[in-house]
Amino acid sequence: MTITDTIPNHMSDRLLTEVERQQKYLDRLPDNYAFPLFNASQALESQRRSGYRNSAAAAREIVDNAMEAGATRIDVCFERPKQLKAHQRAESISAIAFIDNGSGMIPRMAQYALSWGSGTHFDEPDFIGKFGFGLPNASINQTRLVEVYTKVAGASVVTKAWLDARHVKSHGLQTIPEPIEAELPSFVQVYLDKNGLAFDHGTVVVWVEPDRISYRKPALMKEHLVDDFGVTYRYLLPKISLYVDGAKVEPVDPIFLTPEARYFRAEDKGGAIMSQDWNIPVKYARDEDRVLSLTKVESIDELDPNDPSLEAAGAIYVRVARFPYGFAEHSKAKIETDSHRRFEIRKSRRGMSFVRAGREIETVDVFPKSMKDLSKGLGKWPLLQSYAYHWGVEVRFDPQLDEIFGITNDKQTVRPLEDLWRLFASEGIDAALNRENNHQSKMRSEEKERQRQREARKAATATVAERVSAQADSIGGQKPRINERDKVKVREEAEQEAKRRAKVDQTSIAQARQAVEEEAKRRPYVIDFFDEGRGPFYKPQWANGGQIAVMINRQHPFFQAFYAPLLELEGGGQAKQALDVLLIALARAELGIEDETCAAWYEAQRERAWSTFLFDAYKMLQQTSAPADEETAENVVEVNLVEEAVDDAEMAAAE
Repeated sequence: MTITDTIPNHMSDRLLTEVERQQKYLDRLPDNYAFPLFNASQALESQRRSGYRNSAAAAREIVDNAMEAGATRIDVCFERPKQLKAHQRAESISAIAFIDNGSGMIPRMAQYALSWGSGTHFDEPDFIGKFGFGLPNASINQTRLVEVYTKVAGASVVTKAWLDARHVKSHGLQTIPEPIEAELPSFVQVYLDKNGLAFDHGTVVVWVEPDRISYRKPALMKEHLVDDFGVTYRYLLPKISLYVDGAKVEPVDPIFLTPEARYFRAEDKGGAIMSQDWNIPVKYARDEDRVLSLTKVESIDELDPNDPSLEAAGAIYVRVARFPYGFAEHSKAKIETDSHRRFEIRKSRRGMSFVRAGREIETVDVFPKSMKDLSKGLGKWPLLQSYAYHWGVEVRFDPQLDEIFGITNDKQTVRPLEDLWRLFASEGIDAALNRENNHQSKMRSEEKERQRQREARKAATATVAERVSAQADSIGGQKPRINERDKVKVREEAEQEAKRRAKVDQTSIAQARQAVEEEAKRRPYVIDFFDEGRGPFYKPQWANGGQIAVMINRQHPFFQAFYAPLLELEGGGQAKQALDVLLIALARAELGIEDETCAAWYEAQRERAWSTFLFDAYKMLQQTSAPADEETAENVVEVNLVEEAVDDAEMAAAE
C-alpha cells in the first residue's frame, strides 16, 4: 500500500502534496481510459473562460461565419422569457438568435461545424476566418447550450444540430449528436414574420439561456452590438445588411475618414484630416541563415512565387487622421452631440486599429516603449494618453500576412512581430504619430489660453454681490485697505500679473500695470473658485493690485451640498448672491486684521475648525440627497455669468 492509497477522495486539495493531488485525480479515471488529446469536460470549461472580452466580441464569430457562407443579410434577435423565474425581469434576454440567408449547411456539416477545428477555409486565406474554432468557441463562451438550425436551397426541412455542455461527461469519447429535423424556435419565426423575411436557405445559431452575456436587458445588449458591429465591420457593411433587434447597423469609422460612415464630417467643414498615409509592399521570407524576417519590397523583381524561402507577400496600408479642436470632445452637458459620440468611440479605440480582410481585429493601445525596444530599432512611439483621443491610426492588411501580425485563432487580438514595428519605424510612422501628439498638445494649450482670455473678459464684469459689497463700502466710508504685512506680496503679484498681461496683450508694462490698478479700483471684490480635496470651504486672498478674492472650494461639501444646489431652487440666484455677500464680509474682515497673531488665529479657525466641522456635517447631509458633481460646479459658474450679464443689462437700462 502506498501513501496515495489512503487519501480520502473528498479531502481538500490544499491539504495534499502535489503527488497526492495527482493520485487523487488519476483515481477518478476509468480503468479503460484512453488518454485523449483533449479532456472534453475540462476543455469546455476552460474555453468558457477564455478569449472574448464581451458578448459583442463573441458574436462577431457568428457574424463572420454568416459572411463567409455568402449571406447578404444577417439579423440578431432576442427572446424574452415567457414565464419568469424567481428574481427574473420581464425585460431580460432568455435566448439570442443569429439569422443569416447564406448557403446553409447540409446535415452532417451542421454536426461537424460544432466541433473544434472544423472550418472549411483552411486552404483559402482570403476569408475572414480559417481556423474552424469560431462557432463552438464563441458560443460556449456565452452559453452552455447552442443550437444550430440550417437549410440549404431546395431542402424541404430544417436541420437542427446542437452542443450541450451541460451533458458532456467527465471522461470518455465525446461526440456531437446526430442532427434531427426541427422547426425554427418560435421567437425566431415571429421575428422573421414581423420583418417579412423567409427562411428558404441559411443558418440560425441560437444561444439558449446564455449565462455569460454582457447585458441582460435587450435595450442595452442591442446598443452594445450595434456600436461594436458598426466599427468592426465598417468596410464590409456596404456589401451586406446587418440588423440587431430590427435596427440596421451603420458603418462607423473610428478615425472618421470614411464619407459613408456615421459621424463623418467633410474636412472643409471641420472634419478629420488624413495627415499622412502609406502603402508598404512587404515580403516575409527566410534569409541566408534560414531565419524568417519581414522586409519592404523595393522592386517587383524581389518577388518570385517559386522561391522556397518566401513565406508570404502582400501590402500593408497605414493612414493617420488628425481631429480639429472640438471634433471629438467629451461633453458634460446632458444632451449628446456628434462630437461627444465621436469621443465615446475614441475612448475604446485609442491606439492603432488593425483591420484584417476588411474586418477590425483589435485596437492596440500599447506601443514598444522601453529603452531595450528603442535600442533594437523598434521605434520611438508616443505614450497613448489623453491627446491620443484626438488623432487616430489604422493599419489594414490581407490574411496572407497573418503570421506577421500574430493573429490568434479567435481573431480577437494581434501580436505583431518585432520586425513589423521595426518596419514602421523605418517608414517614419512612429515620428508621424509623435507629431500628431505634439500638434494636439500645442493646439490645446493655445485653446486653453484663448479660453482663459475669454473667461478673463467675462470676469471683468462684477457680479451683483460684488457690486453691492463695493457700494456698501462707499456708504460706510470704510473701503478695505491692505495691511502692512501683505503689501509687499500684493505688490509683487500685481507686477507679475502686469508682465503676463503685457505679454499676452502685446502692450507695454506700464499700460498693463495701469490696467491692473484700474481693475482693482473698479472691482474691489471678486468671487472665484478653486479645487482642493481636503482644503477649507473658502479662503480669502488679495488678488490683482489689491482686490479681495473670495475663493470657494468646489471640492468641499459646503459647495456640493449648499452653494451649488442654490441655483436649482426657485429664487436660488438671489440667495446665492446673498451668500456671496456674506462670504465677502468674512473675507473682508479677515484680510483687514492688522495684528499678525490675531490673523493667524482666524486662519486656524477657518481652516481647522469651521471647515472641518462643515466638511463632516455636510457629508452627513449629503447622505440624504444627491451631491452636486463637478459638472454642476462648472455649470454654476456658467449660470453666474449669464445672471451677471442680465443684471448688467437691467442696471444699464435703469440708469
